[in-house]
Amino acid sequence: MPLHAIEITLTRTVSGVELKAARRISGMPMASSPDGKRIAVLVSARDEKLAIRKVWRRLQDSLPIDVLCTLFPGPDGLLRMSIPFAPGVKRRIRAWAKASGANTEEFLSQAIKDALARDRSTETARQECALNFLLHTCSWLDTPLSATDRIPVSRLPASLGDLVRRTSSLGTRVVFTDITGPVASLISERELRELEDTLAIAECERRKADSSSFMPHDEAVQERPTGAGTGEDGEPHGTG
Repeated sequence: MPLHAIEITLTRTVSGVELKAARRISGMPMASSPDGKRIAVLVSARDEKLAIRKVWRRLQDSLPIDVLCTLFPGPDGLLRMSIPFAPGVKRRIRAWAKASGANTEEFLSQAIKDALARDRSTETARQECALNFLLHTCSWLDTPLSATDRIPVSRLPASLGDLVRRTSSLGTRVVFTDITGPVASLISERELRELEDTLAIAECERRKADSSSFMPHDEAVQERPTGAGTGEDGEPHGTG
């Protein structure tokens, strides 16, 4: 029978004694996260649904379980999640599902998708609001910036000004990211100067290494074979 990895999110941190007792009662291998609020457990079952039911049956009285979720996607590419509901909530969900013409699982799946879409929309609106505030607060953004523009920190929003001052005083580097990964960095003027000096030295060393492969003219003349004749002007005679 295949093994399934299930993650258990707990309502509170569990101690080592509780984890040891749960492992003994369930008979399933498990490991806790460093903060003691999540547990990964290996379950032998025919499919993910039965694995989740097995975890509930064996551990619901031993651990303060909040949510169960498969660690890896199933054959359909989806993760399975199990959330406990009070009896009254279950009845309402079944009634809503029946009214919508869907079964309980389909109704819950669509409800979760709609909630995630609303959350993404809310986050997008929040980011747009923050950007609009920045654009209206920082008048220097109305004109294109050049490489030599100097912007007083006092003209920045308070939170951004604090970030700039902290970066300058501590010498730390702040990396800005989006869904694609890092897109920009904020570094102190001191670190920028050090990077520019390092780059200049490396460029100088590269030029010196490249020039070492060329021979000066006077050395080339001295190394000319002795059999070659030269005229009064120092140029070699023709042989024809």
